[in-house]
Amino acid sequence: MAQSFCGDGNVDMGEECDEGMNNADTAACTSACKAAACGDGFVQAGVEECDEGMNNADTAACTSVCKTATCGDGFVQAGVEECDEGMNNADTAA
Repeated sequence: MAQSFCGDGNVDMGEECDEGMNNADTAACTSACKAAACGDGFVQAGVEECDEGMNNADTAACTSVCKTATCGDGFVQAGVEECDEGMNNADTAA
C-alpha cells in the first residue's frame, strides 16, 4: 500500500488541501497542505498584497487584511502618518 504524503494530490488526514505539484507557499494550497490565509506569513499570488504573518496589524505596513497600508485607508500607520480619516482625507478636513 502506498504511503500518503503532502503533495500526493489526495487530501489525507491532517491536510486541509492537497493539489499535488501545484502546492506552493504562494498558491491557494501551501507546501504544508494548509489552505492559504491572510496571516500565514506567505503572500498568496493575486490575492494578497503583503503578509507579515502574526505581525499584520492595521497600524503596520501590512494591514490585518493583507493590504499594503496607504494614506486614506482609515488606519494610522505608526511612525508614518499623523492621522488618517479614510476617504475623508482632504486638505480642508481636521
